[in-house]
Amino acid sequence: LEQAGVHVAYGLVGLKTHSKLSMVVRNDGDQLRRYCHIGTGNYHPKTARLYEDFGLLTCNPDVGEDVSNLFNVLSGYSRNTEYRRFLVAPHSVRSGLIERIDREIVHHREGRPAGIRFKCNALVDEETIDALYRASAAGVPVDIWVRGICSLRPGIPGISETIRVRSILGRFLEH
Repeated sequence: LEQAGVHVAYGLVGLKTHSKLSMVVRNDGDQLRRYCHIGTGNYHPKTARLYEDFGLLTCNPDVGEDVSNLFNVLSGYSRNTEYRRFLVAPHSVRSGLIERIDREIVHHREGRPAGIRFKCNALVDEETIDALYRASAAGVPVDIWVRGICSLRPGIPGISETIRVRSILGRFLEH
C-alpha cells in the first residue's frame, strides 16, 4: 500500500491495534466528503475469498469524523478518546456495550422491539456478561456468536434462558 502512495498507520507502541478501516477523502465540489469502509476482515487478496466478513461502506459524516479521529490517535497526532458512533478500546467498549444492552432492556419493558445480536472473538468480561444476564432476565432475546472462549452460560432458567450462544469452528471459522 505504501508503494502506491497510501499512508499506513501501524498503531501505537504498547497498544494492540485490531481494526480494519479505510478512508478516501474526496473533493465533491464545494465540500470534502469522507468515504469510509469498516470491516471485520483483512484487506488481503490471498485470504479475501477464504473468509466471510462484514463490511460497511458509508459517507455518513459522524462515521467519517470518528474514522478521522481514530486515525489521528493511531498515528500519534491526537489523544482524543471521544467518538460520536464508535466504541474504541480501551476507553469505551465496555461502557458502550453495557449502555446499549440496558437500552434494549428498557425497549423490551416499554413493549418496543428489542433484541441483542452480539459477535465477538471472546466473551469473558464479567460486567458485560452480567449485563447480558440482566437483559435475559428481563426477557430480551440475545444471540451471541463467539469465536473463542465464552464464560457466559446460556439456557439457565431465570438467568440466561433467552440467550443463545453459537460458535463456528472448522473450515467455516472466521479469522
